[in-house]
Amino acid sequence: MISREITRLNSRALEAAASVCAKAIRCRRITCLSCGADGPPPLPEEHTTNAPNFEARVICFATLWSEGQVYAVVPEQLDILDGVRAAISIAFLLAGAIRLDIPDLAFSVVAAFWTSLCDPFGGARSRFRVMAKFAILGAIAFALSSFGAHFGTVAATATLFTLVALCCLGRSYAPAFGPGPAQGSFISAIAVVIGVSTPRPFEGALQLGGCFLLGSTATILISTLIWPNHTNAPGRLLLVTIYSRLRTMLSALIDLDRSPVADSAAWLQYETLTRRAVRIAIERGRQIVARRLLGSKPHGHAVDVASRLLGNLIALGHLRRSGGVFSEDNVTLLRDLDELLREVIDCLDSGAMTSARINEDARSLHRAAEDQNRAFGRCIEGAAIALMSLGGTTSPEQRQDVLSTGLLATIFERPAMPSVVWHQALRVATAVTACHLVEGWLGVTLSYWGTIATLVVMQPALGNTWARVLERATGTLLGGLVAAGLLMNSPGDVAMALTIVPLAAAVIALRTVNYALFTIFLTPMFMLLSDLIRPADDLIFLRAVNESLGALFGVVASILIFPTNDRVAISDTLRTAVSANLSFASSVRRSRHGPHSAEIAKHRRTRVSAAPGLRLRRWD
Repeated sequence: MISREITRLNSRALEAAASVCAKAIRCRRITCLSCGADGPPPLPEEHTTNAPNFEARVICFATLWSEGQVYAVVPEQLDILDGVRAAISIAFLLAGAIRLDIPDLAFSVVAAFWTSLCDPFGGARSRFRVMAKFAILGAIAFALSSFGAHFGTVAATATLFTLVALCCLGRSYAPAFGPGPAQGSFISAIAVVIGVSTPRPFEGALQLGGCFLLGSTATILISTLIWPNHTNAPGRLLLVTIYSRLRTMLSALIDLDRSPVADSAAWLQYETLTRRAVRIAIERGRQIVARRLLGSKPHGHAVDVASRLLGNLIALGHLRRSGGVFSEDNVTLLRDLDELLREVIDCLDSGAMTSARINEDARSLHRAAEDQNRAFGRCIEGAAIALMSLGGTTSPEQRQDVLSTGLLATIFERPAMPSVVWHQALRVATAVTACHLVEGWLGVTLSYWGTIATLVVMQPALGNTWARVLERATGTLLGGLVAAGLLMNSPGDVAMALTIVPLAAAVIALRTVNYALFTIFLTPMFMLLSDLIRPADDLIFLRAVNESLGALFGVVASILIFPTNDRVAISDTLRTAVSANLSFASSVRRSRHGPHSAEIAKHRRTRVSAAPGLRLRRWD
């Protein structure tokens, strides 16, 4: 009964978030806070009733601007239910550790939390497989590192370097379109760091490995067998976000057309920030459909339709910039398309894919476009035809092609190892080992915090490392203030446990939203948990010292060890993007199966996947 009630609560929360998008646009008064969608272009001043407030505009711009960056904000991926499930497993384990007075059970709490971070979404079977692999790998790494550290400093150093390097070799550095679940091999490397800081003889190391398995098993059982996730709200919110982004792009185009002077800065923002935000939202949608919605045919087809709409909007933008101002009839059709997109968003928000009214309005738009000039009319016709097909599903050929792209591959299934993987593995292992030795030499308390900071901030690209350092620093600062307030009255074990549980729920719920928000709740949670395992004074000061040293070693190692050449990286990415676009154009020219064949769909996905990297290369 409790499970059903919390599931209902999570569904309602996600549905409410989805409705914010549609209602914000429907009421023509505010800017969507969740996905950045604007309402239609403002009415003339004498007819305007309630303009978007300043805070809404700032949030809208920030959400759009973050797309494609390492610090992307993806509010539509908030998942309360996952947070509640993680909190339940953590609460049971914490209660056992306190009631039975077994301090090592606190490591089970850490393992349960890490297993929740590695939850890849999707079906119960695939989730079970991924989390079970992590549980086994993490337990082995944790036990081996603890046992190796038992033989002294030299053995501990060699164990740390070797196991961290091996774990990092299992990571994937494919381009990402927003925050995603943690990779099991990456979290296992963090387990190695904590294991080295907890030296035990063979029996003690086995006991730690058993505690790790206990925590992971509890999370796996609750998440996949006892209380699996069946809510469809994430799918609705995903589509509302994508189509709201498309409407934002169309509204921006209408605004640019009405501008009395050619505003090159506004056009640059439209062709980079706005268009990139739409494209990345679509590609992130493909990943979420495959990973989280089990490759749902209706949702996958709706994302494909959005991709076709994006192509038509891009063509309209090129036409406007090269051919002069749109005619009044052209603008009328653009406004009709804008209104049609509003209807689609409302329909998606209600849980349906399309409606009779949408189909009728799309047919009317298609008929009206036949009277326009050839280029403009074909763009509007293409958009109308795409929207008329919303009620369909992806063809079997396209469906097979989507699955063959590897989006359903687990975090442990990897292709041939590229140079970036072993370069990054050696770089990270060296930096982590150096940080461990220096902090040990300085006698810094809780030095594993600094070593973990080095491991977490290091990215294959130096620019991304700096961004991650700043993002982690912001989250740690704010989270440290929260922890200071919680620790002010020296709470007992029970009070700390009661505080850790909701913090863990917030961390898991925010894990795929934004890293800084994630860190704000992660910092006090782990500070309290560390104090529960190894009580220490001046936790706030120690956190600041360790985070600073860890970030310093991460940045220095990124500069000195296998440094990346930004110009070469940009050239390689540009070459990939141009090649993908040429392949797409070639497939269209030689296709004999119409514009929506499986081959063209494949090249379209490759093309749009390559383009976002031109703005900023980023990896999982």
